[in-house]
Amino acid sequence: MQKQPSSYEIIGQPYLLPPTFPVDWIGNHVQNDADITYLHYHNCLEIGYCHEGSGVFFVEDKILPYSKGDVSIIFPGQLHLAQSVKSQVSRWDFCFLDPNALLGTAHPRSWNAPAPAGFANIISPGDAPDITLMTEYLMKELSQQLSGYESAVKGCLWTLMTLITRIIDQMADDTPVVGAADRNSMNTISKSLEYISQHYMEPIHIHELAAVCSLSVTHFRRTFRVCMGMAPLDYLHNVRMQMASALLSHTDSSILSISQEVGYATISSFNRHFKHWTGIAPSKWRAIKKQGKQPMKP
Repeated sequence: MQKQPSSYEIIGQPYLLPPTFPVDWIGNHVQNDADITYLHYHNCLEIGYCHEGSGVFFVEDKILPYSKGDVSIIFPGQLHLAQSVKSQVSRWDFCFLDPNALLGTAHPRSWNAPAPAGFANIISPGDAPDITLMTEYLMKELSQQLSGYESAVKGCLWTLMTLITRIIDQMADDTPVVGAADRNSMNTISKSLEYISQHYMEPIHIHELAAVCSLSVTHFRRTFRVCMGMAPLDYLHNVRMQMASALLSHTDSSILSISQEVGYATISSFNRHFKHWTGIAPSKWRAIKKQGKQPMKP
C-alpha cells in the first residue's frame, strides 16, 4: 500500500463485500467543507460520481479539483478524502467493489495492484465523456436495483474497467516523469503541503513553508521541486487557481470576492495568475462554464 505523509491521521475503512456480488453502494453522500485533518483508505476500488457541487479531492500528495459530473477513481489502499468549497456542500454517489472477484481473471488487468504513478484520480466529462456517462449509468442501476440489476451492473463495470485500463495503458506508453520523488523526500515536505491546503487563502511566504518542515529555505526549495515538479509558490498559486475555478464555475460570487477568498490581495494579481494558469480571463472562464463547455488549459 502506498503511504501518506505522517502529518495526517490515517484511518482504515474496510468494506466486507458479499462474495456472490462483491459490490457496495452509498447514494447521496453529502460532502461538507471541513478542513482536511485525516485521510482514509479502503480495501477495495472506489468509484464516485459527483451529482452536485465542487471542491477538491486530496489523494496521497495530490490536490485535485472536482465539480459536477466528475468521476473519482480511488485504488485499493490509496489514501484520500474530499472537501467541498467553503460554505458549500457537494453530493456524491460511491460504488465500492472488488473488480477481480466480480469480473474474474478474464479481465486484462489486476485491480489489487497499487495505483499507477501519475494516474489522474479525477476524470471530467471533457476528458473522458464515455467514462462519466458509464459511471452515471452505473450509479442509476445501483440506486434503482430493478430486476436483473446485478447483470447490468456487472456489464457496466466490465466496460468501465476496460475504459480506465485504456487510460492506464496510454500512460505507460508516454514518457515517464523525470525525477520522481522517493517517499522519504515526500515525507520531508509533507507538512508544507498540509499547511498550504489549510492556509492557501492567506499570505504565505517561502520561509514559512520551510520552517514548518524544519528545513533551510534553500534545502526546502530544492526538495519541493524534486517532489512536486514545481517551485513551492507555483504550487500555492496552482492550489488557489483550482479553488478559484471551482468557485467561478459553481457559485455566483463576484470575481473580486473570489479573488479575495482564494488569497489574492488585488484583483489585478488574481486576473494575471488566472490567465497564466488557464490562458483566459476569469470572466471568460465563467462564461464558458455556464454554457456547459469545457475550458481548455494550455
